[in-house]
Amino acid sequence: MGLSEEQLKQAKALVFDYMGTVTDWLTPVATALIATAPKGSTVDWTEFAHRWRKEFFIYLEERANSTEVLPLHDVYDHTLTRCQTGTGIEWSSEQRERLIRSWSGLVAWEDSREGLQRLRQKYLVVILSNGSTRMLIDASKRNKLEWDMTFASDLIGAYKPFPKTYQEVIRVLQLQPSECVMVAAHAYDLEAAATQYVT
Repeated sequence: MGLSEEQLKQAKALVFDYMGTVTDWLTPVATALIATAPKGSTVDWTEFAHRWRKEFFIYLEERANSTEVLPLHDVYDHTLTRCQTGTGIEWSSEQRERLIRSWSGLVAWEDSREGLQRLRQKYLVVILSNGSTRMLIDASKRNKLEWDMTFASDLIGAYKPFPKTYQEVIRVLQLQPSECVMVAAHAYDLEAAATQYVT
């Protein structure tokens, strides 16, 4: 999905996905899985990490009609169990917590910090993420990433790709849909945001 020159001229806010777009989520999670792997395991832990992420979105879709928004920790815990089922893999409670915490170990891509600094000179630059507020604050401070606003799942009360998440950005920033541009490395995010504003 590409922006026309006219659309870019109208833009006032760049709405960034965080995990995968600005930071590397895969390396910390795969590293934690390898570190806690049972002796002699032949599992492809990078593939397992991708499957865990996929289960995250499958589970959210299954709960689409629920009025209860589960804490991020609980979603990761439940979906880890789903990935674990039938594999014969066993982790202690301490190891499970270490694996869940690995999602907070986000590492900024090499050009993220400088790129964001330059963009903030012209636009409002915000995060819209399925991460929790504390996760995003800690990761941004550790990676020295600066934002104008952080829209986290626990603040919004919803997870992407549900429409409420994208709509809240427009409402809080007091902008028109045409003035918000979604910046994401994931097709699902761009497709969902396209129903609300520019991608």
